[in-house]
Amino acid sequence: MSKNIVFLFLLIIGFCNFAEAQTTSNALKEETNIYEKVFDVPLQVVDRQSASFDELYAQKPVILALIFTRCTGICNPFLVKLKENLQFKTQENPFQVLVVSFDSRDGISDMRRLAQNLGLEDNKQWTFATTDSISRLNQSVGFEPIWDSLRQQFDHDALLVGINKEGYITKKLIGLREQADLELLIGSVNNIFSPTYRLPNQNSLFSCFNYDPVTGKNTPGLGLLFLALPAVLTTLLLVFISYFVRRSRQKRVQLN
Repeated sequence: MSKNIVFLFLLIIGFCNFAEAQTTSNALKEETNIYEKVFDVPLQVVDRQSASFDELYAQKPVILALIFTRCTGICNPFLVKLKENLQFKTQENPFQVLVVSFDSRDGISDMRRLAQNLGLEDNKQWTFATTDSISRLNQSVGFEPIWDSLRQQFDHDALLVGINKEGYITKKLIGLREQADLELLIGSVNNIFSPTYRLPNQNSLFSCFNYDPVTGKNTPGLGLLFLALPAVLTTLLLVFISYFVRRSRQKRVQLN
């Protein structure tokens, strides 16, 4: 019984450490390459003339999304979520969305099909493209997809990169994000100051970790306690059962 308790305790500690490591890792990735200039790659654009990257961001700031059309994981929900969250944005702060494939197997026809599947083929705010210099683009924005030969898929982050009209990276977001995060991203490409961390608010009461901008560290939050609560209750229940069983045995021995 005691071995089970120790195992559950170690499991809780391991989960906490893993969650904190994941949070810290993504936070560090979002800070890489900030205020560096994106590499000016040539782009093959769906249903438009080919252009260089600097021609696009010189017209309007760019929100860059890196995907591949054969993805069976995050890419499609990532773009669907982005489309939904950007519907509330008009011309208050001008920007354009550039979706670029990082898979050399993708061609213009693949990207056109993707745009059609998303219902964005006629949306002038969205541009779908490929490039022959994807490795240079990936390097300039700090994007590192890893090929898994067994699954024939890339392991990669769901990455959004904000690029202003001068071609500098102003902000990065990793993962499926909400409107508040995108507002900060859009503001940054329009040279509106935004913090690089989330300020505490009533919606972050049950977050797993709380970021302290003064110390730069994450501390466990109430959300982590709620995640660990089932394991803690199970441990307490096992302790209680073990104690009850021992007491019952002792009483039977005394009676005999």
